[in-house]
Amino acid sequence: MKEYPNLKPIFASSTMHVWFDNKKVQFSNNIIYDYLDLRNNSSWKSFKHFLAEPKNYEQEITTNWNNLQMFLDQEKNMINAIDVNLNVQHCGIQFRDPFHPFVNWIVEFEGPGHFGANYYENIIEQEILEYPIYSQYIFDKSTRVMEVTSSISYEINPNRRIIEYFGQKGDILNGYEKISFSKGH
Repeated sequence: MKEYPNLKPIFASSTMHVWFDNKKVQFSNNIIYDYLDLRNNSSWKSFKHFLAEPKNYEQEITTNWNNLQMFLDQEKNMINAIDVNLNVQHCGIQFRDPFHPFVNWIVEFEGPGHFGANYYENIIEQEILEYPIYSQYIFDKSTRVMEVTSSISYEINPNRRIIEYFGQKGDILNGYEKISFSKGH
């Protein structure tokens, strides 16, 4: 965060909903980053105090929106071997308590889908996690997860519609993820 640099990320989570619409696969991702306000800024007593000024709030929203979009633009995402673009649709800032803000983004994208086998691939730069993460993918009722390739721990629930990912601080994201899923099993 540009103007209020005293936030430390402490946890990241996301929930990705996946469904079919005609001949497309739709993805909607709700991403949340939790922060700790270190409160060592001489100009502001807290991030919440800083955001009370509308221009500061708008600047933080714009900065967070643009930063995430920049990272998404650097990734390679494919649905059934076709490149797709991920786009930020919403960004908001809220508080769990006065010193624990969180930023929430909604990211959407779509690609070609069909009856039978489909897959989604995500390629990013390898990184070491600096804080724990939790993510889940929830597929529509007519879809089943067939196989997952990931460098972090995951579980597929018994009905094969939900994947949960668990990353701990220090885990290495190798930069490649693939989910194979079947429509109309």
